[in-house]
Amino acid sequence: MAAEANSYDVWFRVKVQAALEDARSGTSQVQVMEAAQALIDAKRQVEPKS
Repeated sequence: MAAEANSYDVWFRVKVQAALEDARSGTSQVQVMEAAQALIDAKRQVEPKS
């Protein structure tokens, strides 16, 4: 079991390092939150009020 944990730790660290080194532009937190709020607002407009 310890070998599996160690193997996973190594795999995880490699994945994190690769993500940190990824030069592609991502989606900012602000963009994600704006999109989420737009979905929430659209859903509220469609649902009938009780």
